[in-house]
Amino acid sequence: MKRLIENLTGTNGNYCYPFFWQHGESQENLKNILDQMREQGIMNFCVESRPHPDFLGDGWWATLDFLIAEARKHGMKMWILDDAKFPTGYANGKVPQPYRKRYLDYRRYDIAGKGCVELDVSIFADIRAFAKDKRHQNDRFLMAVLAENDLREKQAFREDSLQDVSDHYSEGKLTLLLEGGHYSVFVLYETDCGEEKTKDYLDPMQKEATQILIDEVYEKHYQRYADEFGKTLVGFFSDEPRFGNTKGTEALIGRSVMPLPWNAEVIRQLRETQNFTEAKLVLLFLGKSEEASCLRQAYMDIVTDLYSRNFSQTIGDWCRMHGVDYVGHTIEDNNAHSRLGYGAGHYFRGIAGQTIAGIDIIGGQIVPGMDYEHESFSNGGSDGEFYHYALVKLGASSAKLDPAKKGILMCEAFGAYGWIEGLKMMKWITDHMLSHGVNLIVPHAFNPAPFPDRDCPPHFYAQGNNPQYPYFHRWTAYANRLCHLFSGGYHQAEVGVLYNAFAEWSGEAMPVQKVLKVLQQNQIECDVISEDFLMNAQIESKGLTINGYRYSVIVVPAAKRLPKPLLDKLGEIAEQITVIFIDQMPEYAELKRGQTKTLALLPVTLEKFKTLKTSRSEPSLTVYRYKLPDGEVIMLNNENIIETIDTEVEIKAESLLLYDAYENKTARLESTKTETGIRFHLRLEPYQSIVLVSGKETHKRPEKGMLLAEIDEAQLSWKAFDQTEYSAPQLVKIDNHLADAMPYFSGSLKYELDLAYDSKIAFLELKEAFEVIELIVNGKCEDIRIAPPFCFDLTEILQPGNNHIEIIATNNLARKMRDPMSSYLALEPLGLTQSIRLYQCRHEVKQAA
Repeated sequence: MKRLIENLTGTNGNYCYPFFWQHGESQENLKNILDQMREQGIMNFCVESRPHPDFLGDGWWATLDFLIAEARKHGMKMWILDDAKFPTGYANGKVPQPYRKRYLDYRRYDIAGKGCVELDVSIFADIRAFAKDKRHQNDRFLMAVLAENDLREKQAFREDSLQDVSDHYSEGKLTLLLEGGHYSVFVLYETDCGEEKTKDYLDPMQKEATQILIDEVYEKHYQRYADEFGKTLVGFFSDEPRFGNTKGTEALIGRSVMPLPWNAEVIRQLRETQNFTEAKLVLLFLGKSEEASCLRQAYMDIVTDLYSRNFSQTIGDWCRMHGVDYVGHTIEDNNAHSRLGYGAGHYFRGIAGQTIAGIDIIGGQIVPGMDYEHESFSNGGSDGEFYHYALVKLGASSAKLDPAKKGILMCEAFGAYGWIEGLKMMKWITDHMLSHGVNLIVPHAFNPAPFPDRDCPPHFYAQGNNPQYPYFHRWTAYANRLCHLFSGGYHQAEVGVLYNAFAEWSGEAMPVQKVLKVLQQNQIECDVISEDFLMNAQIESKGLTINGYRYSVIVVPAAKRLPKPLLDKLGEIAEQITVIFIDQMPEYAELKRGQTKTLALLPVTLEKFKTLKTSRSEPSLTVYRYKLPDGEVIMLNNENIIETIDTEVEIKAESLLLYDAYENKTARLESTKTETGIRFHLRLEPYQSIVLVSGKETHKRPEKGMLLAEIDEAQLSWKAFDQTEYSAPQLVKIDNHLADAMPYFSGSLKYELDLAYDSKIAFLELKEAFEVIELIVNGKCEDIRIAPPFCFDLTEILQPGNNHIEIIATNNLARKMRDPMSSYLALEPLGLTQSIRLYQCRHEVKQAA
């Protein structure tokens, strides 16, 4: 297979674009970082402008001139972050008032009585908000609406009584003649006041506003570096653009107290919706009726479409015309992908203009072993279920189903975890990313600032202070090989799961991760289908096709309501393929052939769509099957950090071989033929994954057999991260108490022992070791492992006579730095915590991993 051969011969591509922060450092400093990148196998980078003090000024151009020249000289490729500040949308501070974000908000007045009443509405916002933010001085009256209150329920009002009383407003005074009863007056007004962080940002729903960003940033780079576009400078990166109407990830329309994104085009399109009157704008904020639900759905449909066309697609069109990629991501965090606030309202629409799909995994969002809600550096903690089961799947589905993305999914990864994230955790996260569909990685970050810098560690080189950086090339090579294998083809899946944005806009809805979790834990591969993709899908005999990919089943997460056009489309689809509604059909669904199933019954219903079958339930086994022009690749990953997967596997395939992407070696897969494919034994320890590739291999993979001996003493010396020499060695017992004696130690621990040659000795195993392990035998580095399992093949290494063994265990900087971001996770033990074990070789190979 072509891509496997390229991996084995070292001719594979480079798929890592690490952030390279810029603060205006010297050329000598910048050159040193670039040299360090290349030494560790990194041939691309993304220039992060955020911290630079002179963006688009002379200092910026001097920095960029040098970086482009160095990149060109060494054949490196680069992207550029597209704004002076985070997030994207500031346009280097050049957005004039008419093109800035504007919002719709309201204030409620409760009144009771009869006859003429007068309200002072000279200040539209709540007085406390008005006093806090002087921008409220620019608020503009839009309308006043009167409603009869319903006293049977807290703060309820009769939605059918809404009455426009704007004619009774004049110069800050509202005069009303009441018939008698209990009323609420809603004063709706336009305001500049939304999220503080994005207060001077462009309105992404206006194409003219986006053009300011293009003119100010994109065009100025093109004017200076046109000859490098598509050669050295190959892309621009938008970082987390958003609606920004409020802070946070919980900005659900109709359920969160917040202003709403607003401009003239929004109200123009709302006026075209069925039965709309402007008094009903109140229902965007309040109300429980079906009419309120439909109006909110229509509003969200309008604003996300405007965002998509006038921001993302406008920038994407410019980039395509100028021969560069448009890359980046919106905020997906904690389900914000389908909401306002931090979100862009709709994941797929929010990145529609990008030529590469994008997500990020930062700030403790995905923590090995935590697929549940937990505390983290991220705002509001981490919804581990979303991050583990939905985040990457959203991006991978966009990459596959949007033809503009060409099957490529970028993930910005590793940033803001703190120094506690070393190569071990990075390897686990990398396996998670690749086994869910990522094939381009933006590691976060290289930082040329003086060490230590508190800005979102870890930093990979850290001016030579990161003790694990000498081993970074092993991660780079591993990631590049996996990304290379999983590029140029497509993920195989016959099951589609409907995206939940429309459902959530309309009312109560099941998050898409609930379905994805059940499917993943039962090895049923699927894609998330955007409502827009579904509406434009081709319905064929017994099939549904999107961008050339065929689906046999559509699963609809539980939803109280869905828009009628979408329900009608699902009805058409159900005439040809299986459509499964989880728990219930939405209101007013009239599908003749649709089914309803509980989540618990879904694996049984979709049994025939399992990628493979296991002899027992294996919820921690992630499977990713990928089709290439000349074969297929299957990644099997154990996501459990405690339990080993040990099972018999049956899979539909003719011939597969084992590929170890870390060691870059192939081996025979010991298997037997069945009526439908092959059967083999699978053993995956925590932190372990394997790759199966189409083809045959005669070489057997040696495996450990019987335990021969355990060694519980060694000579120990140490070298802190800021030292150059090891201490004098001393004899120690190998146990779990070293961290008690050295609680603040970050660096390398060297265990030395002598081993007499014995032809039976085939493997050396470290059952527990932290964190990166280098094995040196007779003065030569024989292997480096950045994550468990730590089992080293000695069959061709040991020499007759005495053999001097050195085992170097290098941890991360968390123990020494004690940085705030690291405080969300437990510090791991130090060095080796269990005895060193020696094994003989198993001659009858039964296992596959």
